[in-house]
Amino acid sequence: MFPQRSSVVYRTPASHQPPPAKELAGNVEYPNLNVADLNARFENLSPRLHECWDSITINDQEHCALATNRREGPQWWGIFYGYTKSQLGHISVDNADFKLQSENTVNIVRYADNDVLFVALGDTRLQAWSTYSTVRDSKAPYCLFLIGEMSVHPSPISQLCVFRANRRKAVTASSDSTINVWDLSGADLTSSYHSSSSHTDKLTGLATPFTSFSEFVTCDRGGSARLWDARASTPSSVCLYDDSPQRLLSFTCAAWAGPTELQGDNYVYLGDFDGQVHSLDIRVPRKIVETKVFFDTGHVSRLLINGSHLAAMSNLPAAVKIAHAKDHFEFVYSHQDTHSRLTDAIWTDNNTLITIGHGRKMMTHKI
Repeated sequence: MFPQRSSVVYRTPASHQPPPAKELAGNVEYPNLNVADLNARFENLSPRLHECWDSITINDQEHCALATNRREGPQWWGIFYGYTKSQLGHISVDNADFKLQSENTVNIVRYADNDVLFVALGDTRLQAWSTYSTVRDSKAPYCLFLIGEMSVHPSPISQLCVFRANRRKAVTASSDSTINVWDLSGADLTSSYHSSSSHTDKLTGLATPFTSFSEFVTCDRGGSARLWDARASTPSSVCLYDDSPQRLLSFTCAAWAGPTELQGDNYVYLGDFDGQVHSLDIRVPRKIVETKVFFDTGHVSRLLINGSHLAAMSNLPAAVKIAHAKDHFEFVYSHQDTHSRLTDAIWTDNNTLITIGHGRKMMTHKI
């Protein structure tokens, strides 16, 4: 008669005597212990260029920083590297000027001053790293030194912009509509302005101007765009555009136009989920100046200004288009299927755009 107790029925037979866990890797005599086999394998923690290239930045000295992440399995982490512009054609782990691996993902990297790098980590922290110093080591000046580190956002930072008029200051935002302005003018990283409820919908875009180090623009997926001034004693903003009554627009990203003779630096560009780019004049709020369809399919994921050229990037599918902003967005360049997922881009000169993403990693676009 069969035993009735489940502890007897499902008891491990005495003949099952597997080797220790560390010796299970590759053992074919006990093929059913695949979980123990997997747990026994040592994780490869050596520095390497992970599959997900998520962020890139360049400074005035033409030195680039690149963030790559491992986004598979139960544990995610990242690493950021430093390269000169001439090295971008043959990037590797060994030829990096500097590199640092983090136990968290490295979501965004942006250069402040030429020798200071802002790093936004996946655990809500913002770090400021000194990347170059002949004082610390004259023979190997590319060396990392942590200047400051703070965490004021309740969720990971999704937007990071440096004020080009004062590169010692930056503004960050997270999708939960938290905004923070950072200052590196002193000897440490400090928070000088904070707003915990900037939008009623998910914040999707952030942009700073060329000539001011206090104003910035934010937008959300509910079709709202707001202008902020960090000099105010209390966090406050002016509504640039609000599409909440119609619910026809959903903004995805923002860019502040460069100064021109007629318009100054008063124009802001906003991308949306329908592949369109909208122009707003901060002197005439609540009115769209011009709308241009950039992509028939896919949403505008990134906007990047370079003089009179506006580069727009899309995902689903990934594509790049460059338009001349002064000529009613006349297209001068177009490329399809750029990456499996496009994440970030930089202008390396007046005619060259470099995009990164998942899949083809890095691609160069010349006008």
